[in-house]
Amino acid sequence: MNPRYLLWISAPLILSAGVLWLSAQEPKGETKGLAGEGVKVAELASQLQNREKAIAQKEAELRQLEQRLNTLQATLDKDRGEMAGREKAVQEALAKVEHLKVRPAIDPQIIRTYEAMDPTAGAQAMKELAAQNMEVAVALVAGMVPKKAAKLMDQLAPLDAKLAGRLSEKVSLSKAKDPAV
Repeated sequence: MNPRYLLWISAPLILSAGVLWLSAQEPKGETKGLAGEGVKVAELASQLQNREKAIAQKEAELRQLEQRLNTLQATLDKDRGEMAGREKAVQEALAKVEHLKVRPAIDPQIIRTYEAMDPTAGAQAMKELAAQNMEVAVALVAGMVPKKAAKLMDQLAPLDAKLAGRLSEKVSLSKAKDPAV
């Protein structure tokens, strides 16, 4: 609890205890001025009761605000947890996408072999290779000399237009692996 509110609560209680103690200390034999002080004590007691009611009301309001704050804090913590989970999922998805964009390293001898093949035979072989491993087919086409890759793709299009389209798309989206990695 805030020390300020503790002061608001304890100050009237201490004052009322002091007033009660002082009234108990008055000598019983003296009667002059007693009626005037009795009025002041009653007036002070009334003011003290009013203050205690106001303090009690403020305490109730503070409790309500504290409960609301706790509820909002719990909601915020829950939302933070959900956001962290979503962020982690997005990061994992981005890592997978980046991994898919990187094409595997292909032996240059295989690339030269496909470049030297007759485009019709190369297209048929590429169709079979793509059916088994699309990533290798993408890396192979991407590693070829563009003119020879164009001839191969020209022959592949009548065989399987969808495959030719997917290969072209994946080659354009992929990037070579960094040899330093």
